[in-house]
Amino acid sequence: MGIFNPKTKQPKDTSDEVVGGFAFFLSLLFLLPTGAIFLIVALLQIRFAEPSSVVLFVASLIVGVGVAHYAVKGHLSVLVHEWKHEVVSSLVGNKNKRMEVHEHTGSLQYEYTKQTAHYNAFIALAPYILPICTFIGILLTLAVGSRNPRVPLVIIGICYGIDLLMNARDISPVQSDIHLIRGGFYVGLLYILSWNMLIAALAFAWALNGLLGISELVTVILKLFVALYSALTGWQPG
Repeated sequence: MGIFNPKTKQPKDTSDEVVGGFAFFLSLLFLLPTGAIFLIVALLQIRFAEPSSVVLFVASLIVGVGVAHYAVKGHLSVLVHEWKHEVVSSLVGNKNKRMEVHEHTGSLQYEYTKQTAHYNAFIALAPYILPICTFIGILLTLAVGSRNPRVPLVIIGICYGIDLLMNARDISPVQSDIHLIRGGFYVGLLYILSWNMLIAALAFAWALNGLLGISELVTVILKLFVALYSALTGWQPG
């Protein structure tokens, strides 16, 4: 991934550039425990769902993994990877300059400012945490509006399976997106893991019970935090 120097407006070699500052590490400190708690609670909530629904969702997820493995590869895989960089770069206000897509490699060059420089770590890790297909699947289920609860299970399961494989298969200690994170490869990996645990929890909750599932998940989390706070401080809710 190429990054343009905001002063010279010329491409800057990022081979020695380290990204990830205070905002990045602060978000990591929040996301890591939050993602773990959400995923554990979501998996525990599965026992209240119909076994057939769980099986259908997992089967659909496996189908999605297969689709990504056999259909999303080569130029298409690289295009999606670089597009995720571009989406986050655009969202934070950068000016994207040029994207290159080859069969096995690609790059995105963008111009950032002093105000947006602290987002560079998030842009670098976007391909490993952004669930583009799952978002599309959720929008599709809302648009279809089927009364059959199995339709969202299948659609979101397949879409999440595609995201899951695409987010995971490019992870490597030699991947420039990750090893340039301040703190090294394992810090970047922790951030990727944190986001993907949170996404997995929300995907399971949504697929098995729609918005109500996410609402129930958040409610359980809030009750846990209230109970923990009460145990530590002796405070009792009124």
